[in-house]
Order: sequence, then C-alpha cells, then structure tokens
Amino acid sequence: MTVEIEKLTRRRRMVLATSGLLFIILQPTVYNTLDAPMATWRAVDWVKASSFALWSAMLILILLTGGFPFRKLSQATRSALNDELTRDNRRVGYMAGYWAMMIAAAVLFALAQADFITPSECLRYLFAIGVAFPAIRFAALERRQDG
Repeated sequence: MTVEIEKLTRRRRMVLATSGLLFIILQPTVYNTLDAPMATWRAVDWVKASSFALWSAMLILILLTGGFPFRKLSQATRSALNDELTRDNRRVGYMAGYWAMMIAAAVLFALAQADFITPSECLRYLFAIGVAFPAIRFAALERRQDG
C-alpha cells in the first residue's frame, strides 16, 4: 500500500469512527430541543435539524461509496481504497448494523409499551443506530485489518 492510500484509509477510518460515535452520543442533545411542534421551531432549530440530516446523509454516503465521494482521486487510488477486503468489511458492517437495529427495535418496543419512551423517540434512536453502527463497525474492522 502506498503512503497516500494508507493516509486516506486512516482518515476514512477515523472519520467514520468518530462521526458514528458522536452521532449516537449527540442524539439526546439535538432531539430534546426539537421535540416541540415544527410550527413553533425557531430558525436555530431548523438549522440544527438540517445539519443533523446532512450529517446523517454524509455518513451514509461515505460508507456507501467507500469514502471521499467528492474528492478527485485517480481510478487506481479508488480501486485500492475499495479493495475486496474493504468491500467485505463494509458488508459485515451493514450486517452488524442490521442486527443492532433489530435488537434495538425489540428493546425500544418494550420500552414504548411500558411508556418509558415515545414512538417518535423509538424511530429516532433506530435511525441513529442504523446510521452510526455500520460506520463504527466498518471502522473497527478496518482498524483490525491495519493492525
């Protein structure tokens, strides 16, 4: 692996891991202020909701494309960044995200039935797990691969 590809792989891994973790950690902070009806939202609430939607879209896009979707990279570099092991790590990350969402759905359903959590909160947490967990798992697998 060349130095450039190692650097890009390390950057992708760090972005996915930190963004995924922060995406989960910041859920209560962001959504507690957005619980009010949309008709009463202030401009800052719209900015917060829009930026969070953009953040989730970027996490999905980075994981989907293998990273750096807007950067001009040569075809050889893109191929090296998206090799067979990376594609397999991404597939395992998606599978882990699926199972994390299924387990979370069962737990959140039980909490919602006991009125500890609202259905709206259940959906938000499921979405957060579905976006963040595959990214975190993929980054962990990439880290293990690099040693």
